Amino acid sequence: MANANNKSRSNRSVARRHSFALIFQLPFHQAAENEAENLAWLKTLYYDYLDSTPESRPANRDDEYIDRVIWGTLEKKAQLDGVIENFLKDWTIARLNRIDLALLRLAIYEMLCEQDVPFGVAVNEAVELAKIYGSDESPAFINGVLGNVAREIDKLRSDPALTITKEAELD
Repeated sequence: MANANNKSRSNRSVARRHSFALIFQLPFHQAAENEAENLAWLKTLYYDYLDSTPESRPANRDDEYIDRVIWGTLEKKAQLDGVIENFLKDWTIARLNRIDLALLRLAIYEMLCEQDVPFGVAVNEAVELAKIYGSDESPAFINGVLGNVAREIDKLRSDPALTITKEAELD
């Protein structure tokens, strides 16, 4: 059972990496008039690229997760950016490294909207991706911002006067 659990986690990590790649690339590929069409076009292009590499396309279950996360991140981008802005000290979204911004959007979306993703997993996975794709400062920066976001969400959820649910947090 533990082996199946580890495989599921590693598959989710791979799916998360694909999600990050698509979320990161979207602003650079504006082939259509709206972001939904751009994302559909980009996903097709990205999967065609994967077909030409040793890395394979995500499996069905992973592809469903990728779709849910990238579309959710796109739909809630303004709210996610608002959360990010609230936790930046002496920075603005415009000044952020685009890799860091994509990682923050992905992780915060998971923390707020994906029921089966614990905060620690979202933070750790974003930090690991930052180590691979980000600058030397990215892992510490990502960890600091996401740690503060997680603590604030926990604080809000533990206050009985507030009725926050994962679905309501980004509405």
